[in-house]
Amino acid sequence: MKKLVLLFATFCVLAGAAGAQQIRKSPFEGHWVWDGRGEDDPDYIELVFFGNVMLGMDDEEYPVYEGWPFTFTGSTITIGDDDYEWRYRLSGNTLTITDEYDDRYSYTKAAVARNPLEGIWKVTGGAGFDPGDEYYLLFTGDIMAEGDREDFDGYKMEFRGKTFHPSRIYLGDDASEKDLAEESFEYRVSGRSLTLVDSDGDEIRLTKVY
Repeated sequence: MKKLVLLFATFCVLAGAAGAQQIRKSPFEGHWVWDGRGEDDPDYIELVFFGNVMLGMDDEEYPVYEGWPFTFTGSTITIGDDDYEWRYRLSGNTLTITDEYDDRYSYTKAAVARNPLEGIWKVTGGAGFDPGDEYYLLFTGDIMAEGDREDFDGYKMEFRGKTFHPSRIYLGDDASEKDLAEESFEYRVSGRSLTLVDSDGDEIRLTKVY
């Protein structure tokens, strides 16, 4: 499964989105897990809010995240380009969401370890870089998500020293050390600058924007 994370294969062909959006912390920033109650399952059993991006995950056995930018008011969360509008209530470590179908679900805030690369990083140079494109990586907890301003895809990651690779849940329990090495990225951080190098030696440079 070479390059599960398609970073170097995809960022150079995505068109940049028009219009900058200010990134700011929301009151529900963090990782939230569905409490399991309700007549039906929600679309997402885990929600992650980080900066201006919301990630959702719907399968514990194969946790792949999809995400979009969001905005919020004192009572609503608007996801994507007005694709969804949820009403919410925040009380301590409980976030209650009423979705577009008026179904209500409660989520509990989960404690997660800080990611060594915690933040949102914009691609600013390296292999295949086109200054006309906009592409970002988001690291939070054990998740890395990648995308343009409109859509994100995310995976759980495992860190080893100054390298990281997709979790074994994607690679399989029988993944060898060679398999892990082929999927690994080396990272170097200097202030707000990040350099990633894949197993083929291709390099990409990023700048922290949040």
